[in-house]
Amino acid sequence: MKKFCILGLLILSSFQLMAQVNTEIYRPSNRNQGYIGQIRASLSLNRGNRQNDIFSGSFRNSFVYKRHLLFGTASYVFGQTRLSDGTTDVFRRIGFLYGKYNYAIDNDSVSRWNLEAFGQNEVNEFIRLQNRNLGGVGLRFDVVEVPQKISLSIGSSIMYEFEQVKEDDRDLIYPSQTNFWRWNNYMSFTYTVNQKSRTFLSLVAYLQPAFYDINNETSFNLTENYRFLMNVNLRTAITKLLSFGMSLNYRHASFIQNFLVKDDLFLRSNLTINF
Repeated sequence: MKKFCILGLLILSSFQLMAQVNTEIYRPSNRNQGYIGQIRASLSLNRGNRQNDIFSGSFRNSFVYKRHLLFGTASYVFGQTRLSDGTTDVFRRIGFLYGKYNYAIDNDSVSRWNLEAFGQNEVNEFIRLQNRNLGGVGLRFDVVEVPQKISLSIGSSIMYEFEQVKEDDRDLIYPSQTNFWRWNNYMSFTYTVNQKSRTFLSLVAYLQPAFYDINNETSFNLTENYRFLMNVNLRTAITKLLSFGMSLNYRHASFIQNFLVKDDLFLRSNLTINF
């Protein structure tokens, strides 16, 4: 449970700054049959020099039964400032909901070939994203799977994506609504460098070129409108009581609002003391 809490904090903090969430990091590493869940919530009330109310909560779960694997996550952050006239001003609202279903083509849940279906909803006022809905179906193949040592998987799917952004005077060209068909591809890699020192490395990368604009009935060259996402996590135990972790998130989007940069990098490190 302690490891889930640390991972949840890393994910929640990085998700607030990324315009597109790298969802494969939510896949459970434990493939034993059964149900696992986690709920986190916090409330912060500031009075005096600061008049702020901030609520955050998250939920994660996974369920494995025979050929079926289902996992999902949800998180929400809401912040408001209480003004002197009694009104409130919302300064932060970030929400995320995601679910994925895998069906093992072979006889059990550890099949190398899996059918996948997924869906996602997201809102992030920090980047003026009012609504994002997406869903898709595809295949996943586990190239290498050595329990508690190394795993390498690849996946490919067709994905529908709808986005609605708040209009901004700094960019009158970017459409307020987009409807794209995307070719969604990902690679997921985990490696236990040293079991004794509990040194663990993971990498997830996505490449998502759009190939059709539904609104304008236009086809894209795969290099015209694409998105690349990468998440790297490293954890190691320095001593029995002290451990170190580092998380790196990188995002590149070739088609984005003019007031946002195409490359987004987020690096986070942490020290954990267990006693």
